[in-house]
Amino acid sequence: MEKINKKIRKLLLSGCIGMAFTFHPSPLTCAAQDVELKRERVFTASGLYGFMNGGADQFLEYGVQKLTVRDVVYNNETYIVEVYEMPSATDAFGIYSLHTFKCQRADTLGCIDCLSPYQLQAVSGNKYISVVFPSGSHTAKDGVDQLLRQYVNMDTKENPDIPGDLLGIKPPYSGNLKYLKGPLSVSTANYSLAKMLEDISYSGIWFIPDKTSDKYKALIYLNESEEIGEVKKKLSATEIIKSNADYILISASNRSDEEDNSDDFGF
Repeated sequence: MEKINKKIRKLLLSGCIGMAFTFHPSPLTCAAQDVELKRERVFTASGLYGFMNGGADQFLEYGVQKLTVRDVVYNNETYIVEVYEMPSATDAFGIYSLHTFKCQRADTLGCIDCLSPYQLQAVSGNKYISVVFPSGSHTAKDGVDQLLRQYVNMDTKENPDIPGDLLGIKPPYSGNLKYLKGPLSVSTANYSLAKMLEDISYSGIWFIPDKTSDKYKALIYLNESEEIGEVKKKLSATEIIKSNADYILISASNRSDEEDNSDDFGF
């Protein structure tokens, strides 16, 4: 028994117990003995510009704090693992939501996740995780779930707090719901909404595009209660679903530049 206790103590000190589902900045060990780390790089804030050919500004808009990139080999397949540490789970979901399209499988692993032919993306607490498998092989795809679990806490309590009831949306959220943080992400998601909010101060927007029409639903959280009235002036009564001192929920259609710039006489 004494020998067993000493062994457990040694494992605890080395970090091998209790770390199986949490992100650890050191090379993969313990829970992932069969993962071979080929290279690791760490970037912070403006250092992202040196890693990305473009798109760093978008991540910075969501407040990215650190990016850890690992090239690993797992079950003889090569993977590129990127872990973006964000200020909150909502920010992590936001940047994730801008990069998920046409998920082959969504929100099935106990976290927010999206599987595509060459990539598995997920949100775990305040972390956005991307695992790319360049070969696209069945073996790589079969192994990516197990590899992801080395970085993802499977406790659903760490998932972002999504106002599904207010939005009228149910899981899966991936590919269907976006969280927009500022002008860059809003203009990427919807030009018409970006034009409408040019002079409005907001803290965040939950956005649902209608994939079969030019309509969209948006839950806009305003920084100042007085801004609610300014937003309402730019909408028709039928486009306003609900509002209070903190937010306004709208269902609107895309407007052309002519509609945005017209006055009561149509000029």
